[in-house]
Amino acid sequence: MPVSREILADRIRAAMTEAGMTQQQLADAIDIDASALSRALSGQRNFKSLEVALVAETLRVSVQSLLSEQEQPAVLLAARAQPDTTPALASALARTEEYVELDRLLADLGFAWAAALGGAPEEVAGSPHQQGEALSVQLRSQLGVADEVFPYELSDFSDLLEKRLGIDIGFEPLPAGLDGLSVSSGGFRLALVNSGISATRQRFTLAHEIGHLLTGDSQVLRIDENVFGRKNPDEERANAFAAGFLMPANALKDSVPRGYVSEDLVAELLSRYGVSLDALAFRLHNVGVIDAAGRDRIRSMSSTRIALRTGRTSDLQARGDRRVPGNLLYRAVEAYVQGKISVKPLAKLLSVESDQLLDELAPYRRRDRKATESLEPAL
Repeated sequence: MPVSREILADRIRAAMTEAGMTQQQLADAIDIDASALSRALSGQRNFKSLEVALVAETLRVSVQSLLSEQEQPAVLLAARAQPDTTPALASALARTEEYVELDRLLADLGFAWAAALGGAPEEVAGSPHQQGEALSVQLRSQLGVADEVFPYELSDFSDLLEKRLGIDIGFEPLPAGLDGLSVSSGGFRLALVNSGISATRQRFTLAHEIGHLLTGDSQVLRIDENVFGRKNPDEERANAFAAGFLMPANALKDSVPRGYVSEDLVAELLSRYGVSLDALAFRLHNVGVIDAAGRDRIRSMSSTRIALRTGRTSDLQARGDRRVPGNLLYRAVEAYVQGKISVKPLAKLLSVESDQLLDELAPYRRRDRKATESLEPAL
C-alpha cells in the first residue's frame, strides 16, 4: 500500500536538507506555487504523481525511495563481462539503473507492464546443455514457431521478442569488454546488448540473455566472462538455449541431408540464421550433422561467397546502433501523453535534449506554424 501523506512529506524534507535546497528553490525548480508546496509538505494536501516525479528528479533521489513502504527489491543482474572491465561494466550498469528507475516510476503511476510469458519453464533433467536445448524447444513451441527462421535484422528480431515475451530489449554502444547483461527487478525484465560487438555476436548474446531471464539465473549481481568464454552450468545452459533457439535442430538437420556441408551451403545457413561461422559449426556438430573434423573444416572456411553472404552489409551497419527498450518506451510515452510524467524522463530514456523532444512531440498545427514562420523571410 502507498505511504502516508506524512511519511512522504518527511522523506521529501529530508531529501531537501540533504540537497541543501529550500522550499522556494524546490518550488521554482518543479514549477509549482510555493504555497502549494508548503501545504503538501505540512500534510495539508497530497502530492500529485507528476509532482513526486519532478521532486525526485530535482533532489536526485528515486521515486521509489519516496513512495515505497518497504526496501526496494535489488536490481538482479547476470552480467556478461570479460575480466578487468570495470569502466565498461560501470557504464552499462549506470544505463541499466536509469531503465530500472523509470520502470519503477511508471509502475508506481499505474503503467506497469505485464510479461507475456510468465512463470518458470518446466523442470528439465539432464546436463546444463540438455536443459538449455530443451528450454529452446519449449519456448519455440510456446511461441508457435517450432522450426521457423526468425527475422534477420536485429531490430525486427527484437521487436518480435518484446511483443511475444514481454521482455524489454536494449542495444547500447558500450565500452569494449562487455557483451551484454540481463536484469530482473520486480516485474521488469531486460536484456541489454553491447552494439559495439559484431552483429552475429549481438544476436547470440541477446538469445543468451533471454535464456538467463527465462531460467531465473539473474538472482544476484554476477559478473561473467564473455558469452563463449566461461564454463559454469548457468552459462552452458544459456549458450545451449541460444544455439537451439536461433538454430532449431530439426530444421538444421533437414538442411544437410547427407552430412556434407559445402561453402555455398554454409553461406546460405549463415544468411538464414544470422550467426557466426563458429556458432554454426559447433551447432552442426552438436546436433550430430557433422563430426569433429567437419566442424573444424567449417571453422577454417574463408571465401568470398561467405564474406559477401546475404545480410552481411546490414551486419556491418548494426555495430554501434542504439535501441532503447521498446516496452519501456511505450509505457513512458503513454504516461507522458496522459500528463503523468514530464518530458524529462522520456528524453533521458531516448538520450536527447528535452527541448528537442518537446518540439518533436508538439502538435502538428503548432509545428507547422513554427515551420511557416521560419520560411516567411524567404517568401
